[in-house]
Amino acid sequence: MRGEAVTLERRVEIRSSAERASLPIHGAGWFRALTVEKVGGTTDRTEVSIELDGEPLLNTSFATLKNPWNQIATSYLVARVTSDGPRSILTIWYSPELKFRALANLRVDVLEDGVESLRVSAVMNKPAPHEHLPGQPGNVAAALPSFK
Repeated sequence: MRGEAVTLERRVEIRSSAERASLPIHGAGWFRALTVEKVGGTTDRTEVSIELDGEPLLNTSFATLKNPWNQIATSYLVARVTSDGPRSILTIWYSPELKFRALANLRVDVLEDGVESLRVSAVMNKPAPHEHLPGQPGNVAAALPSFK
């Protein structure tokens, strides 16, 4: 049983290519899902990276996941891109959730022209009140994931 679900969101207006949006989460928790909504773009060379506790989990791009042969849809992992006109949505979903102890970093690098905006949303769970996290004393409540 996990703790309370937390949804984090960040919107970014893009002024030029080679811009980066980052959503660092400090604290402990469970990573469940990520969506990146991109409006505009000419080549889909917008890359998405997920790191948990400094370890790379996933590095992909809109161009890669637009190809149906590169999409994944299993009961444990979903990775795909859907498009509707100029709007594309990249979705990453894990079941069961993936635990992180100190830091989750979700990064989006825009390497294409014509992108107007990005919206990054992540769904995570806080640790349950009874859950002991390695590296923390047993009587200290786990840190709440927070957006900085």
